[in-house]
Amino acid sequence: MDPAAIENALEKKCKNHCWLVWILFLTASPTIVVGSHLVSYVFLGGNPSFFCNIPELVEANWTKEQIREISSPGLAKQSCVHYAWNYSILKDLDFNDALSYCNTSQKPDLVKCKNYIYDEEVVHQTIVSKWDLVCDDLPLRSTAQSSVAVGKVIGAVLLGMLSDRYGRKKVFIFSSILFWVAGPSAAFVDSYIMFIAFRLMIGIAGSGLYETAYTILLELTVKTYRAYLANIFNLAFSCGLLQLSILAYLTNDWRQLQLAISIPMVLLVIHCWFLPESPRWLITSGKLEKASKIIGSAWRLVPIDPDHTPQLVLKHQPGSSGKSLLFFLKDYLKLFSTFELTKRTLICNYLWFMGNLYYFVISWPIICVSLVGRLVLASAYGIIMFYTIELYPTENRNTAMGSCITTSQFGPMLAPYIVDILGKIVWWLPTALSGSLALLGAFLLTFLPETRNTPMLDTICEMKDLEREDLRNDVRRSS
Repeated sequence: MDPAAIENALEKKCKNHCWLVWILFLTASPTIVVGSHLVSYVFLGGNPSFFCNIPELVEANWTKEQIREISSPGLAKQSCVHYAWNYSILKDLDFNDALSYCNTSQKPDLVKCKNYIYDEEVVHQTIVSKWDLVCDDLPLRSTAQSSVAVGKVIGAVLLGMLSDRYGRKKVFIFSSILFWVAGPSAAFVDSYIMFIAFRLMIGIAGSGLYETAYTILLELTVKTYRAYLANIFNLAFSCGLLQLSILAYLTNDWRQLQLAISIPMVLLVIHCWFLPESPRWLITSGKLEKASKIIGSAWRLVPIDPDHTPQLVLKHQPGSSGKSLLFFLKDYLKLFSTFELTKRTLICNYLWFMGNLYYFVISWPIICVSLVGRLVLASAYGIIMFYTIELYPTENRNTAMGSCITTSQFGPMLAPYIVDILGKIVWWLPTALSGSLALLGAFLLTFLPETRNTPMLDTICEMKDLEREDLRNDVRRSS
């Protein structure tokens, strides 16, 4: 299929600005929901003050302040130990008498808390107080967020390759269903393990929604609008953060907040019904009739080169489902099937990783520098996202996106260690490292081709043809 012919067909379709706005709404609005869920840990996790629960004093109806003053005076507001007084005796005393007794007696040994009291207006206001994710169990609090990151990695790899094989819209619908199940369910569970499982599913679904919607948007549009729409699409994630803040202010506890950010997912029914499949994917899969209906009846899409006809057959061949691991590996290895694809894959993976690492490391040291750094990084990251889309042909575009998203997740995983370890050696070392990695990324970009005013390619074969044509042009110019 001639890439220029597809661009010309989509050019006419995109001149209908109402259709273009509709497509932007269908693809960008799910990102608002994704953004709210992926960052909800800030409010779900919380960081309440706590101290040891003394059942005898609670039974005697002592106030929180009185219990703290007797059991852990002078200790930190987040205390994991308490003094081992004989509280069976103290509970029968008046508070002032008990305080006088404790002040005049030798303090006993400190012992670890068995359970805790939290300074919260509502019981079980956060997941921290619900499952006592403090002290020795503090790493379990971080697991609630890292489970989403792990889900994003799984979703990026698995759903990225599935969308290249079975279609963007099918993966979008699957991700929506997964969101409908995992989002509200996480608000009602009483088991920490089940909560983590649903958080993992939310990460998988969020990655699938974001990746497929972004790809469909850019594959339905042409170079005239592509950059503008890509940047507007990314604004939706920020809108999700604003929505999260408002809902966190209006709700009282973590269950209400989890449910509140899950309710808008009902609207994904509209998206699953009206969102069109990518015509570029349909063409590379040999479904020319369906692609023609999406682009418009005035355009009849047919292969113009008989030699390329084999490229238009369905990618799913009989028997491949029984070798799932092999076909996943085969799809991924296509990213390294040529020298040019290998170069693009390695550089793009590095740039995505560097962008995420930079974003989380630069936020620590100096506020003003952090804001400027994040502003620049947000601009660069938005560009590299749709640049990656344009660099790869349709048949493995989402696999490439999934590979980059997977690599990018190692950035936020490493950032705390870089800040904590290198920052203790020299305070400016983490930011200096980030700046150096960014400069290396700028240098590596010089090895990638310019995609401005060039049609999006659909097959690796077309990429090879374009490379040969560029090589012939270079030879002619040199001679």
